[in-house]
Amino acid sequence: MHQLRKYLCWGFAIAALVFFQSAASSILVMVHRHHAFRSFRTLLVPVMFSALTAVYGSAWWTVWKGKRSARGWGISASLTTILLPVSIIYFRPSTWTHFWLLLAIGIVGLAAFSRRYEEIHSATRVHGSDRIPGDGTSNLLNRSVGFIATVVVLAALIFVGRWIRARGVSEIHGFWHETITFVLVLLVITILHELGHTVTGLALGMRLRAFVVGPFQWRVRGGKWNFQFKLTDILSWGGATGVVPATADFPRSRYLVMTAAGPLVNLLTGIIALMIAFAAEANSSVQGGGRLALFGALSVTLCAFNLLPFKTGDNYSDGANIYQLLSRGPWSDFHAVVAVVGSSLVTPLRPRNYDIGAILRAAQCIRDGRQALLLRLYAYIHFLDEGMDFEAGQALMDAESIYHKSAADIPAELHTEFVFGNAYVRRDAAAAREWWTRMEAKKPTRFNEDYWRARSALHWIEGDLREANEAWEKCKVLAHELPEAGAYEFDRYCCLLLRRVLDEASVTR
Repeated sequence: MHQLRKYLCWGFAIAALVFFQSAASSILVMVHRHHAFRSFRTLLVPVMFSALTAVYGSAWWTVWKGKRSARGWGISASLTTILLPVSIIYFRPSTWTHFWLLLAIGIVGLAAFSRRYEEIHSATRVHGSDRIPGDGTSNLLNRSVGFIATVVVLAALIFVGRWIRARGVSEIHGFWHETITFVLVLLVITILHELGHTVTGLALGMRLRAFVVGPFQWRVRGGKWNFQFKLTDILSWGGATGVVPATADFPRSRYLVMTAAGPLVNLLTGIIALMIAFAAEANSSVQGGGRLALFGALSVTLCAFNLLPFKTGDNYSDGANIYQLLSRGPWSDFHAVVAVVGSSLVTPLRPRNYDIGAILRAAQCIRDGRQALLLRLYAYIHFLDEGMDFEAGQALMDAESIYHKSAADIPAELHTEFVFGNAYVRRDAAAAREWWTRMEAKKPTRFNEDYWRARSALHWIEGDLREANEAWEKCKVLAHELPEAGAYEFDRYCCLLLRRVLDEASVTR
């Protein structure tokens, strides 16, 4: 729901700008035509546009800033979005087909803001919008990225529309045709972008573990490919590619080339499409009713946009990633650490082989958000795999501190590390139960070996050996089904550690 409100927020911002421009234009007309002040109807126009600007502007500002009044302003703006087209349809019923989208947006907004408008958790604010020192982004750009993206797309659409009319190209008519065309063009651009990352990475010796385009998501889980359609991401036509190095000493330059390949593919395909569209005859079938020009313009503009260094949620743009890889600072260490962690899923490399120096260097500067939490968890599993339980416990406590401060929205599955660590490493039954409760509140959907290992450790530390042994048996079966790779060997090692303490507890009982 928060994501939907964010999209509506930037829709309010655009509406506010449109009505502000209309209000300013009408006031200028009145200034140049002095007799207009005598007409109440003429005076009503700028007043109405100014009021609409105030409503939509206030809705945008309060939602963007996460203020308590955001719910009220959001409802007001959504009602306005419904009432405006309804008033026009009332006098001209034949025009309803032109306004059904606005009505739908208004109804969706009313449903989104009518629900209790919870104040955004401070932890989500920190990692969701604010920059982290050294990441190459700015708070202003991070918080305005939705608006900038909308402006960029609208600018491309206006350019294509004017060019089509100037050349006399046969246009695509009908709202549905135009909408479907726009969505499909964006989908093709996203697929080409992610294929640029993927093909380049594979050519450089990397391996593919995930391919995401909007709601369509393919991921390797437990050594097997799984497809998932995430309805919650239906409004997000972004993508992601999980390509990981096959070796621990993978050159950073190759990773940089892979990162830059995505926007480069969009740039090249966009330029080629525009060159063909500009050179072809107006009535040529190559134009495709303006589809080719639309594809070219959006590809080039979205390439330029993606090269801007910004952060959305926990994700960085390609421009920000390129900057971080070139910086040779803590973020460069972070990318190197993540690459090695990914490599452990496809090579014999284990957590004990992680570069703990790079992890600690990055952790000194990256202190907030999910990246900071992951660094502490990487340190925790490194020390656990080395048999350094005290250091593992300290790293886990650091991760817990960051969780409470700025990363409370991690997936349910990641909570299993906290359950197991508090039970086995720290021997703290109350803390393990607390983390289990947090995980259950997030409604986990993956009941893999990590889940059953955490469940077994929890029951063991609480003294319920029967439940602990039953959970451990399920953990053992799933762990042995995992492929041969360093990360999965670590899972089997943790299963073995847990078996030892279970046996000891059975003897002493």
